[in-house]
Amino acid sequence: MGEVAIGFEIMPDGIEIDLGQLKTQVEGAINDICRIQSTEERPVAFGLKALHMTVVVEDKEGVMDQLEETIGGIEGVQNAKVASLTKL
Repeated sequence: MGEVAIGFEIMPDGIEIDLGQLKTQVEGAINDICRIQSTEERPVAFGLKALHMTVVVEDKEGVMDQLEETIGGIEGVQNAKVASLTKL
């Protein structure tokens, strides 16, 4: 099996959420599932910023759903959705 790069858009609950701390929490929660390739903050609207994180995983069934559920379950995360998917 090959590998897949998945780009996630992680929306915080609000502008009061510290994205640096949220990034650390997300990285700690998914570190054993995937390899984190990059993380950046991107403006959304009215001072709200989202985390855009690209991770690399094995191309096998269920991994993407597991990552979405894990990230979405972190306190301070409103939602996490797949923004891009690329086979490597």
